[in-house]
Amino acid sequence: MEIVTKQMLDEFKQDLIKEIAQMNVLHSTPKKLMKNSDLMEYLGCSYSTVENLRNAGKIPYKKVMGTYYYSFEEVSRVFEQGLH
Repeated sequence: MEIVTKQMLDEFKQDLIKEIAQMNVLHSTPKKLMKNSDLMEYLGCSYSTVENLRNAGKIPYKKVMGTYYYSFEEVSRVFEQGLH
């Protein structure tokens, strides 16, 4: 019988988090159209940042019945070229 220490559990936790993160990266394919929440997750930013980028005309979008949509390809292209 082996005694499990807190350090062993912490190491296991960190390894598990890394493996899950790698699985998400490998298995997640971005949607062609993203809503605000999708874009926030993709960019790793807040709603106000998305709103500021949109209002400044830095990212292209379409508004359909009150919902904003962003093309993954267009947003990616903007960030590859750099924000102007």
